[in-house]
Amino acid sequence: MDSELYIVELRTRGLFVGVSKVPEERILTTVFRLGEKERNKVLYLRFKFYRSLDKLSVLTLFGEKYVVPRKYLPEVERVFSEVYGEFLKVRREAYSKLVDRWDEVRKRLEDMGIPPEKILRIKPSDESFLDIYYVVTPLSVVINGFMKASEELEGEGDEYRVIAGRVRDEAERILNEVRRGYEEKVKELEKVVEELRKSPKNYRLRFKALDLMSDAEEIAKFLGITEDFRKRVEPLKEYLGV
Repeated sequence: MDSELYIVELRTRGLFVGVSKVPEERILTTVFRLGEKERNKVLYLRFKFYRSLDKLSVLTLFGEKYVVPRKYLPEVERVFSEVYGEFLKVRREAYSKLVDRWDEVRKRLEDMGIPPEKILRIKPSDESFLDIYYVVTPLSVVINGFMKASEELEGEGDEYRVIAGRVRDEAERILNEVRRGYEEKVKELEKVVEELRKSPKNYRLRFKALDLMSDAEEIAKFLGITEDFRKRVEPLKEYLGV
């Protein structure tokens, strides 16, 4: 793999908790869930970050994991820093409201029979009980990690061979998704160039073609199939004058 691509994923803590079947957790979920105003603001900030990722990524894995070339990671960090600055204001407001309501919360928990020492542990000590952050993982590390684990399991004996196969299948599943992304980019590029031939002064199509070409090239480098890229895209490059 000649070029590094990175999986970028946004994570949250203490936000948008789902419904729990445990009564104690259910009431905590109700208490810690953001109010409608704060919730809508955080949803907007998430959308803002994902919108930037959509522009910077060359493909998504299984429709949910954004894959970004190394050269765009500083821009990912810049956008996240901007989003996080706005999030901190929302979090401060939410924490302030929770602190103001804590006597009410404690009373409700006591009425449920929850021991005082457990209630004390539940109470957030600072604003960090709510957080958002993003994780960057080299795509090659993920794939190679699965392959290495599969090889190690293979050596553990017959009872591990089926498991080793499942682990190896996951590595292949990811690689196939990357290959699928490459094929889609090249085919879309060919389609856009064909449209451009009919409307050569359409600069929107031209910029789209250049973006698709760049994405396809990044994926081709990662897969080590630059020769395939050259053969299929060279005629298109000549038409685009790049």
